[in-house]
Amino acid sequence: MTLDQVIARIRRVLMLEPAAYEEVRDDTQFTFVSIGAAAVAVLLAAIGAWLFGETVLDPAPGLGFVDTVILGTIFTIVLFLIGVAVIYLMLSQVFGEETTPDALVRVVTLTHLPFGLGLFVFIPQIGFAFGLASIAATFYYTIFGIRAAYPNVDALRAMIAVLLGFAVWAMVIPIISDYPDNNWVTGVFVYSLID
Repeated sequence: MTLDQVIARIRRVLMLEPAAYEEVRDDTQFTFVSIGAAAVAVLLAAIGAWLFGETVLDPAPGLGFVDTVILGTIFTIVLFLIGVAVIYLMLSQVFGEETTPDALVRVVTLTHLPFGLGLFVFIPQIGFAFGLASIAATFYYTIFGIRAAYPNVDALRAMIAVLLGFAVWAMVIPIISDYPDNNWVTGVFVYSLID
């Protein structure tokens, strides 16, 4: 696949075109592109969290670039992948839906692109809105992507699976960042550092 084709497919996914999700599901060579795109979105949110610490918080809590951007990105990606595993287990084992792990990884990681809106959390007064929008859009895109790629999946089952997958990282990220000098937060979760 050429770079133009990859960008066109990602754009179609972001425009919520159902056929694009089916293409992602069936294209085995798109796995690393999907994971890489999600990693870029997380990296953008981590940069936003670091900028938040540098520009908004007074006094700055010392959100180091390495802690926030590098380690925060790594931890968030790992937690996202654990969340994808939970979604897969819920859909395949609990609800008995026919899915393959690699296809679901491709679809769900690509639906995490809106998390990149977390880049804008550093903007005073409206940053929190961007952070919440990133989580809400990621939630919506994930449900939409699962329903588009797997039309037989019931809406309620998709929502329950996504809720549990999101609960993994949405509860763990604030917990691991709550310890002293652990500023491994990305996106909207940087607000958990405010006392």
